[in-house]
Amino acid sequence: MTSASPKTVLFLCKCGTNIAEFVDLDEVAKTFAASGGAAVIESHELLCSPDGRKFVQDVVARNKPDCVVVAACSPKTHEKTFQDAAGAAGLNMGKVSMANIREQSAWVTSNKAEATAKAISLIRAAIRRTALNEELSRDSIECNTDVAVIGGGIAGIEAALIAANAGRKVTIIERDISLGGEVIRTEEVAPTMECAPCLLAPRLSAVRDHPNIRVIANAEVTDVLGFFGNFTVKVARKARYIKDSCIGCEACFEVCPVSVKNSFLLGMGEKKAVYTQFPGSVPAAAVIDREHCKHFTDGSCSACVEACPFQAINFDDTDESVEIAAGAVVMATGSGSVDSAALAGLGHGKLDNVYTMPEFERLASSNGFTGGTLTLKDGRIPTSAVVIHCAGSLCQGGLQYCSGICCTTAVKAGDLLRKKCPGVAVTNLHDRLVFPSPQAQAFYQEQAHHGTRFVRVGDLAGVSVVRDGNALKVTAPGMAPTTVDMVILSTGMRPSQSGAHLAQLLNLDVDQWGFPRADHSILHATGSTIDGVYLAGSCASPCDVTTAITRAQAAAGDVISRLAPGRKVELEPMPSVIDADLCGGCKLCIAVCPYKAITYDAEKHVSSINEAICRGCGTCAATCPGKAATAKHFTNQQIYAEIGGILNGRV
Repeated sequence: MTSASPKTVLFLCKCGTNIAEFVDLDEVAKTFAASGGAAVIESHELLCSPDGRKFVQDVVARNKPDCVVVAACSPKTHEKTFQDAAGAAGLNMGKVSMANIREQSAWVTSNKAEATAKAISLIRAAIRRTALNEELSRDSIECNTDVAVIGGGIAGIEAALIAANAGRKVTIIERDISLGGEVIRTEEVAPTMECAPCLLAPRLSAVRDHPNIRVIANAEVTDVLGFFGNFTVKVARKARYIKDSCIGCEACFEVCPVSVKNSFLLGMGEKKAVYTQFPGSVPAAAVIDREHCKHFTDGSCSACVEACPFQAINFDDTDESVEIAAGAVVMATGSGSVDSAALAGLGHGKLDNVYTMPEFERLASSNGFTGGTLTLKDGRIPTSAVVIHCAGSLCQGGLQYCSGICCTTAVKAGDLLRKKCPGVAVTNLHDRLVFPSPQAQAFYQEQAHHGTRFVRVGDLAGVSVVRDGNALKVTAPGMAPTTVDMVILSTGMRPSQSGAHLAQLLNLDVDQWGFPRADHSILHATGSTIDGVYLAGSCASPCDVTTAITRAQAAAGDVISRLAPGRKVELEPMPSVIDADLCGGCKLCIAVCPYKAITYDAEKHVSSINEAICRGCGTCAATCPGKAATAKHFTNQQIYAEIGGILNGRV
């Protein structure tokens, strides 16, 4: 070692027999003693043990080195352990490095001589790299204990209430004009067939009255910045043109001259240009449809202004951008249904009285456009119906998977039909039957007992539906043609459009079907691949209401346990930096940064990094064409030195 070289202490860990049995550590010590690569060389049976950590601390305190290299296991496992031990003796964490001679040598190289030679190369690389390391600091900020819940369905509501009841401030962001999601669009929840609005109403009231919950409806998330404990959620809130003083009394509905298709009723009913989703909605305030309201289209109408007893009409309302600071984000965006194109062969969209299951739910619901009276398009009461399972699923052009809950929902159709239309004949066509619980299986057996006929069809792709006078003729392989009044298509669940958009904004990994990938499918199924972003309800994968609520409870519980008041969140000690003198303002770094930590100064024409958001991934440094961006602790010089160590100085 030359006089200009830093003083380095090399620790060799035997790791029990994990390393010592496959790597000749005596040979390693001799090599570095002879080359002068390390001033002090020490071995220990198990450096990560309490005794081992004390050993590291004592050696560092006694020798006062410039650098420390620990030859042991993966730095992902114990780098911080040894940084802390050396730090307790006064050495900066940036001057401590690890050479992974266990996973990268001992465990993968069976020949001991070759494993030893490889270990020597890895250690040499670490020593040369560490000599160029700069000092680092661990800064921290106090974590924000607020929670942002994106999606106001049953899962989002449940997560919000749990967090709010634990004293956290919660903001629910909902793209619809009111909360409720898919549950509020159904009449009863299978397999128990409990009243869905009755289940949801108390929770809606609790959200409305909770001092810790804020609801931003008619809004969409446009961006999410930051990390666990320090997120900023950017929201675009659309103007309602109605003040918060509105209580949803509907006085303005009666005088509004405009009627348009109602998306809450899936286009099967109408609404006025001023409307609410349903009586008792949260928020209670109505909304004016600017696209169709005559005040905005031609200035000819202000009837709602005169009719409102609360002076709540506000034509001057404008769209608004809102920023929400939160420590965690709960994604509860729900799921979507099969694209209608996959159902065209079954008459959907072409034949009257062919409905998807969600559409049938709206027909049968008491808060639907018929008030719960189930009729055909021509007003007749149906006397027969066929329910087709797996419509648009497990077929070419549709979903390639079984959603697992559609059979239970399909069985529910018969129960609802018999309640609304006594004496109706119901036939379910299926291939396989999948029930997620004993309760669901019992529900199926009960419906069969009450009269639902279940017919197994070998190939559901061979099922067809055609018009037959005022009725529908259903044909299927192995079954005589059946003429019925109504056909109901049991469709599967796919990722929602809003969920897919949000996953892209958050840079979440998604699985092969488009659902956000869990942090760990077994150990942490409600966590996403981004720390601090949680998955609740059916946005994670198809599930029933019970599972959606359970997932929400699990996600909220995890948030509460981690977002403890007063807790500090450690910032990345190795953020990237941008040299303003070298930056050409190309903005490529902004385009590739997965954490959105980089902003552009239009006046100076340079980019800069917010070190409180940066996680030190180095993507910007790899992309920058002018070498203005540098990954701290991973500079070109450090990487070249490490490569040179591997190649024994030949670079």
